[in-house]
Amino acid sequence: MRTEYGAHPTEHILDEFPERTRFDVVVIGGGPNGLISGAYLARAGLSVAVVERRQEIGGGLSTEETLFPGHYTNPHAFYHMMTEYLPILSDFDLAAHGLYFVRPNAQAAAVFSDSTSLVLCNHIEDSKDAIAKISEADARALGRVMRTWRKVVEEIIAPGTYLPSLPPIDMVEALERTPLGREVLRLTEMSPLEIVSEVFTDDRVRATMLYLACMWGLDPTESGLGFMVPLMIDRAMSKAQCYGGSHKLAGALSREIHRSGGIVLDNAEVTQILVDNGQVRGVACFDGRVIESSVVLSSLAPPLTFGRLVAPDEVPAEMQEAAAYWEWDKWSFATLSVVTDEAPHYRCDDPWVDDALMVLVGLDDTEDVLSHFREVAAGAMGDRLVGHATVETRYDPTLSRVPGHHVSFLQLHAPYDIEGGWDSREEEITAQLLALWRERCKNLDEANIVMRSLETPVDIERRLASMVRGSIKHGDYNPLQMGAFRPHDSCVAGRSPIQGLYLCGASSYPGGLVIGGPGYIAAGSVVEDMGARKWWEAPRFVRRYEERYLS
Repeated sequence: MRTEYGAHPTEHILDEFPERTRFDVVVIGGGPNGLISGAYLARAGLSVAVVERRQEIGGGLSTEETLFPGHYTNPHAFYHMMTEYLPILSDFDLAAHGLYFVRPNAQAAAVFSDSTSLVLCNHIEDSKDAIAKISEADARALGRVMRTWRKVVEEIIAPGTYLPSLPPIDMVEALERTPLGREVLRLTEMSPLEIVSEVFTDDRVRATMLYLACMWGLDPTESGLGFMVPLMIDRAMSKAQCYGGSHKLAGALSREIHRSGGIVLDNAEVTQILVDNGQVRGVACFDGRVIESSVVLSSLAPPLTFGRLVAPDEVPAEMQEAAAYWEWDKWSFATLSVVTDEAPHYRCDDPWVDDALMVLVGLDDTEDVLSHFREVAAGAMGDRLVGHATVETRYDPTLSRVPGHHVSFLQLHAPYDIEGGWDSREEEITAQLLALWRERCKNLDEANIVMRSLETPVDIERRLASMVRGSIKHGDYNPLQMGAFRPHDSCVAGRSPIQGLYLCGASSYPGGLVIGGPGYIAAGSVVEDMGARKWWEAPRFVRRYEERYLS
């Protein structure tokens, strides 16, 4: 039976375990943002307890052997897209815990049905050479637009990720100060499809760019979030892999918390956030523990934090509304993982495709991408599937303990509600995904596959109950749930309308995908409000942004 947050009634508090413990700060959720907040606050001299529902910390920072004994796979966060900017990588000596990232030059490839291909690389000149095989005009266009888009990311979007959100009017005024800021405002009013169509002419190039722009949650035809297109495409060409598995990042952060005197409690599901007359008093756990604190940080989305954990009469009206009308992600993912005797090799005109960290399959033109997202949003897995594949062991051989074996996955966007239910259609969907992969891959026959496993949106929710309906970002990316409205415009810099209750998860500004912003911002607010020692300073790229746009 699946356990949900708030599912244990308070009558189950055990008389034989009446322990009450007090901390300066309690953090609900041992995912990436909860661990980030905990690490900063513990080093600030505060007594910190991070409480995690599962017996394994990390949330989406998951590296599992359970699918394939002797082999490890990263079923959730595999692509790390902000490693050049993540403040934790400079504020903490995480390398001392054995943490480092691999960023190959070959980043995102696409293989088309006629065996042509393109490879997008971290080095723009290499990307231009690959695109020039298809379209010299688009190769020149990529070089021109990426000079601007990488400046957009470096000067505006990345710095804004680690600062509190501004009200929309203030943000517009700030961006109006520079030509680059005005370009961001122009793009914001466009849809991803409009932006990609404005820049590129060949439909194979357009399809590739549109998929990369939308794969993490943007609607291809929706305007209002166009500023994210430069970010998503630039990051698709700048991804990194955590060597040894994504869980290494969670482990390193946990050890930093312990090093500073904090604790991380696993198997400690919070069933109630204790609030008295608008002031947080602590949390109650399913096993009877009451952890007292006047400051609680929740990494859970509004329907869980305010809809389940806080008593209804203590929830302000605006947060009741936010919880009631919160929209979960438009789509989730279905992921087929396989262990093979040899790494997948693609049927195409460029052997470098095999070295790409991500390979797109199933798309030939923009209509393939548009119909894919339309069908998924409508609750269907269509006849024409589009997805992305990765050989996890290509740059990290530690993920397989069997010499010569490789671990790979093919991931597709998928609806949570599917006709007939996921459990009854698992074999059918597995066959569909294998057929799609084999269209582009020449050695995925049965003789090469040692083991296989399908993780569905329902499986994601079973594993991580905070990802309701398989929502890996804890909430949809749409204009009413982004920027200052994520999760609500009354929640600024992680603060909530309840005194002492802060929000630090992916449902808070700036969002999910292990970018670290929500946890970082909330930690800054807590030390400011508590008068604790803020031992860290903003990164240089953030300070430059503040001087240029906010001073």
